[in-house]
Amino acid sequence: MSINFIDGSQITKALSETYRVYLSGNLSIPQPELEWLHDDHIEIGISNYIEFTADKPHLHKTATEYNFVLKGESKVYIIDENKEYTFKQGSLFVVSPNTRYASKHQADTQVLFFKVPGVNDKQLVEMTPFLKTWLEAWNEFEVM
Repeated sequence: MSINFIDGSQITKALSETYRVYLSGNLSIPQPELEWLHDDHIEIGISNYIEFTADKPHLHKTATEYNFVLKGESKVYIIDENKEYTFKQGSLFVVSPNTRYASKHQADTQVLFFKVPGVNDKQLVEMTPFLKTWLEAWNEFEVM
């Protein structure tokens, strides 16, 4: 049995060049910043939000997504529940398949994520006026 690995200095360098690196998976598009470990079963990556960032609302058709907040703070809005969740450093949150959600992240936030199975199954969902407003700023406001 062999050991495959990516040295931590390579990961740190890659994160300084882009906001997201994939550590393992079955990626269809090569990432020039870092050579990932091929795996058909799981996708692992790190999102590095240097400044306030909002991700487009989406869902995953078949993958369960596990997210561990390494540092900083993220908010996730579950569209069909009309509910906002806040996750701080050390929090783990799991998004089930077919869950429509949006997320936003404070500056200097890092999230380690795992998708099982590791497939590219992301589907964008409708950007409603409410979601557009929610994603524009970190500020708290009442979810209607």
